[in-house]
Amino acid sequence: MKAKEANAMRYIPDLFRQYGLPRRFCAGQQIFLKDSPARELYFLERGKVRAYLLYPDGIERTLCFVEKGNLVGEEAVGRPAVRIVCADAAADSLMYSMDLDTLLRACAAERENWAELLALFMKKIELLSSWIFYAQFIQNSAKLACFLFSNTGNAHTVVRYTQEQIAAVTGMSRVSVSNLIRKFEEEGLVCQGYRSIRVLDRERLRALFGKREFY
Repeated sequence: MKAKEANAMRYIPDLFRQYGLPRRFCAGQQIFLKDSPARELYFLERGKVRAYLLYPDGIERTLCFVEKGNLVGEEAVGRPAVRIVCADAAADSLMYSMDLDTLLRACAAERENWAELLALFMKKIELLSSWIFYAQFIQNSAKLACFLFSNTGNAHTVVRYTQEQIAAVTGMSRVSVSNLIRKFEEEGLVCQGYRSIRVLDRERLRALFGKREFY
């Protein structure tokens, strides 16, 4: 699953700041639980959010980390509006919450608002597809190895994506990506440059994530 350059939001953040309610969460604090009513969406102004699943035996499976500048809780636009994952604050966070009716009324004022909102939902659909794909790998090292392998091939050995972009696509945190790239570099698998990663040994990367399919 390959990364795509994400366009920065221009209008939606201002709508949340103007019409939304500021909500502050301490690191580790619950934001919402799976199967609970999804009454509002959030814009993450500052901090980081973790999306995860909680199994009956008490085991938590982290699906992804959402960095600042993104929407959280888009299930609020669904019917029925029910949370499909659990979410908590991975760091002290500031979010603006807004119910769907308020957001729709705010978007109605300008055509650009609607266009950006739809683009955001399309981006999230693409990211969900990536997160589902990379969730098959339990180890983060396998996720990164698969990403680097699938974004190179033949004479093409350089991956020109930032650590933030790789984290967004694979569902890992940026810190995890940074630490793994450094580890891969020490092991002679990659060579890191400015906003780029050169793959030195694709076959060893392939061995890290086994025979699972990739696209």
